[in-house]
Amino acid sequence: MRASELMAKKQGSDAQLLTIHELAVYLHLDEATVNKLVANGKIPAIQLERQWRFKKAAIDEWIEQQLVGDDESFTDVPDGMKLPLEDLLPDQAIITNMRANTALGVIEELAARAYTNGWLADKPWFVGAVVERESLASTAMEGGVAFLHTRAKDKGKIARPFIIVGRSWTGIPFGAPDGNPTYLFFLLGLKYDRLHLPILGRLARALRNPATIAKLRSLSSPDQVRALLLKEDAQVRAGVVPEIQAAAFKPKLDRTLRLRAIRRLQAAKKPEPEPAAPKAKKRASKPKA
Repeated sequence: MRASELMAKKQGSDAQLLTIHELAVYLHLDEATVNKLVANGKIPAIQLERQWRFKKAAIDEWIEQQLVGDDESFTDVPDGMKLPLEDLLPDQAIITNMRANTALGVIEELAARAYTNGWLADKPWFVGAVVERESLASTAMEGGVAFLHTRAKDKGKIARPFIIVGRSWTGIPFGAPDGNPTYLFFLLGLKYDRLHLPILGRLARALRNPATIAKLRSLSSPDQVRALLLKEDAQVRAGVVPEIQAAAFKPKLDRTLRLRAIRRLQAAKKPEPEPAAPKAKKRASKPKA
């Protein structure tokens, strides 16, 4: 075989081999992270003349294994654009009166609800991964809403895909671009990229209207919050574009919450009874002479 033919054959076999730099670009990772994955044996690689090379077909197969479980095929994971939101958002996934008053407290409280329901296998890892993501850039948006999630998708640490919704009455500073507090928190533990990106987009579109946000901030029970979210999501999936009002407004409390607020105000304004004045002691009468 001629040298030129050997060279052509070699070039053809190397055409699907990626360098460290090319793989980093392909995976949207930095080279240091790729090197770490290779050193730990986490990613398929071969050595040619003391240089790491990566078969693109093997990398594609490895990516698919990261997206789904070892006992699942890619086709078994539902399409995030078609999956009904009610499958991810039962009533017990909604916290209408959060106790947290700090950003870390929000993450802890939402993750604790997922762990209590059995949807999260490793709460410390999940909390750390969400905190790491928030340290890069806040997921809070203008209008008082935040969509919390992790960068890493470790399928073994999430028992089943879930969404936890939390609401704070007073609002919590969460790094929103407008500098205002955040009132509604959506914690996404969707396990698979095929679910995460489409459902995140659906929620963001469903909450574009300030009127929807105001209603969610005012409703009194988890089932009411859930019903409104399902209704808005159904419109998004149907392609219905809500009419956006120019100016946002403060939420109007529903009848139940208004009555509770009135009772609290009345109890606060009720004057305390004044202590009774001590009775004057009767002087003893002097005996007559």
